[in-house]
Amino acid sequence: MKRPGLLVGIIVAIAALLAIPASAEELCIACHYKQTPNIVKDWEKSKHGDYGVTCYVCHKAGDDEYGEDHHGYRITPVVSPKKCAQCHEYEYETFSKSKHAFAAINGPLMPWYKAMTSQGLNPLDPNTARQNPPRDYIRDKVTPLYPASGIFAKTGLLDEINHENQVLGCMECHGSYVYYDGEKLQGWPNIGIGRINPDGSLGSCASCHTQHQFSIKEARMPETCGKCHLGYDHPQIEIYESSHHGARYMADEENWNWEAKPWKVGVDFSSPTCSVCHMGGIADSSGKVIVQSTHDVGAMLKWEIQGPFNTYQSSNPNKAVGYTPDEKLANENRERMKKICQACHSPNWVDGYFESYEKVLADYDKTAKYAKDLLQRIYDEGLADPSNPIDEFPEMMWYYIWHHEGRRWRMGASMMGPDYTHWMGAVDTVMDKLGRMIDWYETQKRIRGEVPALSTAPDSSTAPLTPPANNAVVAQGVADATTSQTISLPKNVRFVELTAGSFAVLAALALAGRLRGSG
Repeated sequence: MKRPGLLVGIIVAIAALLAIPASAEELCIACHYKQTPNIVKDWEKSKHGDYGVTCYVCHKAGDDEYGEDHHGYRITPVVSPKKCAQCHEYEYETFSKSKHAFAAINGPLMPWYKAMTSQGLNPLDPNTARQNPPRDYIRDKVTPLYPASGIFAKTGLLDEINHENQVLGCMECHGSYVYYDGEKLQGWPNIGIGRINPDGSLGSCASCHTQHQFSIKEARMPETCGKCHLGYDHPQIEIYESSHHGARYMADEENWNWEAKPWKVGVDFSSPTCSVCHMGGIADSSGKVIVQSTHDVGAMLKWEIQGPFNTYQSSNPNKAVGYTPDEKLANENRERMKKICQACHSPNWVDGYFESYEKVLADYDKTAKYAKDLLQRIYDEGLADPSNPIDEFPEMMWYYIWHHEGRRWRMGASMMGPDYTHWMGAVDTVMDKLGRMIDWYETQKRIRGEVPALSTAPDSSTAPLTPPANNAVVAQGVADATTSQTISLPKNVRFVELTAGSFAVLAALALAGRLRGSG
């Protein structure tokens, strides 16, 4: 049984008596065994502890790294993937090509990254960050990750709030920019998956292999991915938990051999987790590798389904610059994914599922195009102002269509989550968000005194509505929503459109009348 705390304490005491200097490792463990015992206990349980990879091996600051004087040793608190690459080179190389590595650049830091690039500066040079602080630049930007800034700008609150949700919200998962500004380490602490490190590298291995056990079991468990992949806009963990795969995992995972490499289907595990489908490294029952392991989580994906429209995957994951959909690469990725699926399912089953999945993607794209064209029509007709992209009702509906409900529609289909595909996906996208958007547009047209001809002729120009004489009917026919047939109204009936708010007022008045009557 390991007892490094006691052992090192004895060694340090003897060294002191004999005037023999103790090693950095011995001093680290002896001190941290008292100050942060859980860190040492985790290290004891780790493969690092088994193989003698001690504190100073990882925390010793190199010449190109940020370092602090710590009891006579120059150490860095920011252990970057470049440091891990000293032993895990393949993992570092494949991770560096992944969307995970670019999660901060593709997300919260994209406006700043683009601005620095346009000025001919190197965004990964800490000097660029020191001279042009990223947080100051993005603080008031309206972006898909910071949509609330649109309303803050409209209300005049944009300059008054701290925007700290950008740090403890977005950057907790996407990653921050960590650099020394001459006084303090900015962007720290952070273990976001796409963190920009002081040595210019991207990412944080500790995002999935948390300190200091760096467990392969933890990284393979879907709950680890679910720390970030959850919620309204990308509910992958909820979809997984509601799927057959997730149900099988929850029923059987205590019997799995989590540490095995490669991971043998039906022997070491019985149902795919996130890492199986996105990182491979699995083998058949004989140990023959089916798909090689990778830390590029997009290597098995044909489609990028997070954006407003579906695109093929790109060999360059940097969406700020250079992202180019590559159909050849996308199809190669699909073949790798099929091999993973066929470890449990027949080829016909797999082909049939992907065929249906791609039809779902096509349906979403058609819906999204209609919604985007409608928003452009709203701009063209002067019903909304495009200068602030997310501060008016139709703009917010378009945002939710692609960023929330539309993602759930697509992701539910990709991960076998029926309820997310249909009710929380397609139905909410079409009936709720697009339906509201259409209703808003038609209401604005009526207020202008124009005919809202959207549902019958989307591309036709609108004509002014001639006010009816006396009690003439405003609308002689109303399209039935379920049959698309025309219903004729009696000539003595006025047609009045009631909004949800109008119904609420009428209901309240009716209730009040009943209460007075019963009194």
